Amino acid sequence: MSVSNEREIQPMQLSLEQLSGLKTQHENEIQELQRQTDSLYGAKGRFSNAKSVLGDINTCAEGNSLMIPLNSSLYVPGKIVNPNKVVVELGTGYFCEKDVPGAIDLIERKTQLIDSSIETVESTSVNKKKNLEQIGQIMQYKMSQLEK
Repeated sequence: MSVSNEREIQPMQLSLEQLSGLKTQHENEIQELQRQTDSLYGAKGRFSNAKSVLGDINTCAEGNSLMIPLNSSLYVPGKIVNPNKVVVELGTGYFCEKDVPGAIDLIERKTQLIDSSIETVESTSVNKKKNLEQIGQIMQYKMSQLEK
């Protein structure tokens, strides 16, 4: 079993107190990994929604009115000036104008990055859960040895 700093730990050589601390650390790391996974799935959903909206906007006529979301609960009125051009956020507050196929391509690339991140985080989480289970078993074994 190894921890995040890549040092090898021999759990059988640890005291119950140390194992308890290691168990708590793993539980906290698993919770954080779950939060990261939830956040990544949320981002993936937002990109999927944006891709769907791009398909709808592309069919709208110039001059049509619509509500533009500034965040999840604040919308402002707007008009379509050019249905073939959209402004996309590149990240950290940087924006650029793209045609609809270019914007869809950007969304697909970002979705692939998110999928890769989800895979990595979920794999790490599975390993942490296995380690946590092993720590629990060792703790039970050590407690049973103390009772004898």
